[in-house]
Amino acid sequence: MSDKGRELNILWLWPDILSQHGDRGNVMALVRTCGLYGLETKITRVNSLTDEFDFEDVNIAILGPGELAVMPKIIGALAGEKLITWTRNGGVLFATGTTAAAIGVQTRRLDGSYIYGTGLIDIECRERETVLGDDLIYRTPDDMEIYGIQIHMIDIDLSGDQKPFGETIYGYGNSGNKSEGAIQNNVVFTNALGPVLVKNPWLTLDLINRALSTSFEFDPDLFALELESKETIKSFNTNKEKPK
Repeated sequence: MSDKGRELNILWLWPDILSQHGDRGNVMALVRTCGLYGLETKITRVNSLTDEFDFEDVNIAILGPGELAVMPKIIGALAGEKLITWTRNGGVLFATGTTAAAIGVQTRRLDGSYIYGTGLIDIECRERETVLGDDLIYRTPDDMEIYGIQIHMIDIDLSGDQKPFGETIYGYGNSGNKSEGAIQNNVVFTNALGPVLVKNPWLTLDLINRALSTSFEFDPDLFALELESKETIKSFNTNKEKPK
C-alpha cells in the first residue's frame, strides 16, 4: 500500500484570505490521506499577496473560496505563464467556490463591471443577485460520487470545448444545468465546499495520484466513517426539494 520515501509538496495559496467555508480542511485531508498511504507531506504557505513564490518541486496547489472583491488581487498575484506551464507539466491546481473567477476567463459583476481571470479553464461567470446554499452531489466521468455543500455566489457557463468535472445528481452545480465544476490540464475546479476533500477521501486520493503519477487504490477499510457519512447524506437528499 505504501510508497515510502515519496513526498507530496503542497502549495497553500493565501489561506487567511481565501478561507470562507472552512476549506483549509482540504489541506488537512491531503496530509491525513498521504499518511495513511505511507507518503510524507510538505506544506508551503503563501500568506501575503506580496509574498514571492514559485512552483519548483510543487505537486499540488490549493485555492480556497473567498470574496469576489479580492479576486482581482488574487489574479494579479498568480504566476501567469509559470502557472500554466506548471499545470501542463503535471502540477495539479485544486480550486473551489468563488476562485472560479480567478482561474476562469471573466466574471460579470452585478454593477456591470468585469473581473478578467487567468483563463486556466474556459469558463465565464456571472455574479448572482441572491446567494444559493444547499447540498451538492455529483458524479465524475470516472464514476466517483462527490458529496459537499454549495454556497453559490456566481453562475458558471462552460465555453468552447471546456469539460465539466462532473454531472450533478443533487443540487445546482455550475448553473442548474447538470454540469458541475471544470477540469483542464490538471486544473480541477469544483463548487463543492464543506470542505470537500474531508468528506470525499476517494477524491483526495485521486488528486494525490494525479499529482505524484501514482496509482494508489482506494481502500474502504481506511475510510469507514466517510463511507457511512456518504450513505447518510445520499439518503437525506433523495426526496429533498431543491431550493430555487
